[in-house]
Amino acid sequence: MRESRFYRAPLALGLSLLGLIVAAPLWAQSIPTPEAHFGFPMGTDKELARWDGILEYVTRVADASDRIVVDTAGPTTNGADFIRITISSPKNLARIREIRAASKQIADGRISRAEAQALADRIPATAFINHNIHSTEIGSSQTSVELIYALATRTDDVTQAILDNVVTELIPSANPDGQILVTDWYYQNVETEYERARMPWLYHHYAGHDNNRDFFQANLVETRYWMDAMYHETYPQLYLDQHQMGTSGPRIFVPPYPDPMNPEVHPLQWQQLQFIGGGMVADLQAAGKQGVVTGSMYRIWGQEGALTGRYHNIVALLTETASARIASPDTVELSTLERGASPGRGLSEYGFQMAFVDPWMGGEWTLGDIVEYQMISAISFLEQSARFRDHYIMGRWQMASETIERAETEGPGAYVFPIDQVDPVATAELADRLILQGVEVHRTTESFSAVPQTDLWFQPEDGTMAVQGSNDDAANEAESDAGENGEGQESSDEDDEHADEGDEQADDKSDEIARTIPAGSWVVFGAQPARAAVLDLLEVQNRRLQREWPGGPYVRSYDGAAYTMPLQMGVEAVRVSAEDVGGVERATAARIVAPPIPEAQSWYAIDARVTRAWQAAARMLDAGHDVSKADIDDGPIFLIPASSSVRSALLEATRDLGVTVTTDPTGVRNARPQLASRIGVYQGWAASMDEGWTRLVLEEFDYHYETLMNEDVKEGDLRDRFDVVIIPSEIPLDRLINGATGDDTPPEYRGGIGEEGVENLQAFVREGGTLVTLDRADELVLERFDIPVRNALQGLGSDELLLPSSLLRIELDTEHPLTMGSPDEVAGKWAGGRAYEPTGFGGESGEIRAVGNWAEDPERVLMSGMLHGAEHLAGKSAILDVEYGQGRILMYGFRVQHRGQTHGTFKLLFNALLRDDPQAAMQ
Repeated sequence: MRESRFYRAPLALGLSLLGLIVAAPLWAQSIPTPEAHFGFPMGTDKELARWDGILEYVTRVADASDRIVVDTAGPTTNGADFIRITISSPKNLARIREIRAASKQIADGRISRAEAQALADRIPATAFINHNIHSTEIGSSQTSVELIYALATRTDDVTQAILDNVVTELIPSANPDGQILVTDWYYQNVETEYERARMPWLYHHYAGHDNNRDFFQANLVETRYWMDAMYHETYPQLYLDQHQMGTSGPRIFVPPYPDPMNPEVHPLQWQQLQFIGGGMVADLQAAGKQGVVTGSMYRIWGQEGALTGRYHNIVALLTETASARIASPDTVELSTLERGASPGRGLSEYGFQMAFVDPWMGGEWTLGDIVEYQMISAISFLEQSARFRDHYIMGRWQMASETIERAETEGPGAYVFPIDQVDPVATAELADRLILQGVEVHRTTESFSAVPQTDLWFQPEDGTMAVQGSNDDAANEAESDAGENGEGQESSDEDDEHADEGDEQADDKSDEIARTIPAGSWVVFGAQPARAAVLDLLEVQNRRLQREWPGGPYVRSYDGAAYTMPLQMGVEAVRVSAEDVGGVERATAARIVAPPIPEAQSWYAIDARVTRAWQAAARMLDAGHDVSKADIDDGPIFLIPASSSVRSALLEATRDLGVTVTTDPTGVRNARPQLASRIGVYQGWAASMDEGWTRLVLEEFDYHYETLMNEDVKEGDLRDRFDVVIIPSEIPLDRLINGATGDDTPPEYRGGIGEEGVENLQAFVREGGTLVTLDRADELVLERFDIPVRNALQGLGSDELLLPSSLLRIELDTEHPLTMGSPDEVAGKWAGGRAYEPTGFGGESGEIRAVGNWAEDPERVLMSGMLHGAEHLAGKSAILDVEYGQGRILMYGFRVQHRGQTHGTFKLLFNALLRDDPQAAMQ
């Protein structure tokens, strides 16, 4: 038996533990060990338990054990079963509904301490463990098997304490599709010269490694299952996500996280996290596990991964264990470890320091090591959850209760999404996504008048966009100056005075603005347990620049510096006083019910400013109906000739999409009949996450496409097959042309489009096609198409330009066809990007037209996030339309479809996918 390999018993129990295991009851002895079921122990070199085998094993264990219940949430993207396992004592499982109901009350925080304590005295803690969201980080899917077996069979005092005092909710793999893909790819190549080959496709069908960046928009079905379990069913107090990191550097990272941390998260959580993380470190050290690092490496500020529970008062821990080569051992030299310990990751050197008291000095590292480290961490997490059950249950109540009180004194009062705005469908989608992730959303039952404290997306009559955060423009300007000039120091007294003056100016200005909020609008109150999430997701951010040390490099964000969902989705959000809000009711879901469609004499029309209108137009074209773009006084529309079949199709679209259809508009002008483009999306063997997200957006909005592999591009005659070819970002030019060239890549997955592919793409555009490049895919055009344009940011260092993922202001040319349906200004999601400027020489292109520019005024470039060096972007082009032969090249210097999240800029892409009917133009 292998229990002793993975399980650290307290020393007092050590001598008796083996006897207790041997004396296990008959029902426990009937449960097969992982080795008996799979034919090998978990963590064996070059062996992996595949998802179907894991499902079969878990089912066998659940059938034989009264400690385990398996719930199937539904099918994954590719049709596998997504499961969650509940593990506890039979007594607890028998009253699981009571426990979850009490945990929900605790999480709500709106009961007295005495009432909360009475509940805490009656229920176990709930601890949630998430495994294998990143499929190449395969170890935790194997760990889950070992952990399930241990909790199902062991009878020692520690295990019994866990069963009696904890309900463990465990997801063995948060991406079963990827677990299957990685396992099959590994077995295809193990014991060959290609054993270490990189898998040439994404391990999540759409998101790849980005699936843990989906935890505020929930575009992926797997994320939605997770959110349902966390925020609408189990209500845990503790959470553990077990990941793997690179092969160099420490062997495992354990919280606490390094600074800076988000101050809106309740401080008790940071203390609890240090406490439980310290216990993990001690248990790993007691088991002789070297290379444990803490308090460094992983800065977790915003909506990164499944750790978003910390914004809901859940103590959320991340462990990152060093990787092997999937299931193959890896020999790691000390010099490699030293290279992996950069100052930017929190370690001054690879050697003894308080954050790293027992360095691992190199040698062989295996899948078995990963499973051991993760098992010790998981058991430590559960043991502490059991021993300090009351502390964590009451801690979640305290954090929720005090968070509500904090909002009542500090704000925010409420955020309102008015239903009478340009795109009510996107408004409902925003509200619905907030509800899914555990944010309380209400709907107004009556209209009311409110004085806006700030508009997140306010468009006065002149059409310009004014965006403000928790302070006014003057206060934000002072903070920005302090960050850039003071190298991360606190703002001066003079700055504070400016901020005070700005607050007064904002108050004066707000007195001049009156707003009537109609019934049916959505409201998010700040006084709720998820206040920290509300601020992170809805408020404009102005993150302070900080340096690693005085004079050192800037501190970089782990992922995003701002999310600000209203800006990303193109939704107006107004912050008001909670006292101004009229009658409301709690919303459990949010959607728009479109009004009935009247009979039309000649035409049906859909407002093109509504993002889902573009989906309706795509559906109508696909069904063979005529669709035109046109203009009326109120703005751009889609125009469809009236008929009974058209009305039937539109009724279906209004039911599914919520778009409003009107009839017989007046003042129609500039009608342009449209055709659906034949779209090709380049994929090759690049495994680009941006390509996956592009597919998701196209499919969600009903745009048909074909995937282009390298041979498709090499074949030529692209213009005969396609009208639009999209090359997503994340594919370096060398990889696009030459592909993977290493000896460890199987021959059938080597190569790129080659020089003939470049020539075929050039010919495609010259012959009238449209080439779309997203972000860094423009390297192909800038270097191989000979156009007089450069990226003005090329070669800038971080001291000149620091721009983590943020939202930037783009000023659009509203006369350009690509901007139909968009306002004068939009929030562009910067996740790496471009600032185009003309070079003034060379090139075979014709007219080059800027569709959109980064804001002309450097002080207006940043809308939400963090930016140093705005002057390098200001006034430069963000989107270019380049004539090239008979066709055109559309260069998007940012990802308009970023991770399927930026609904506010989708139309800039969709306009490229519909084309004017040349026959109609001739007539």
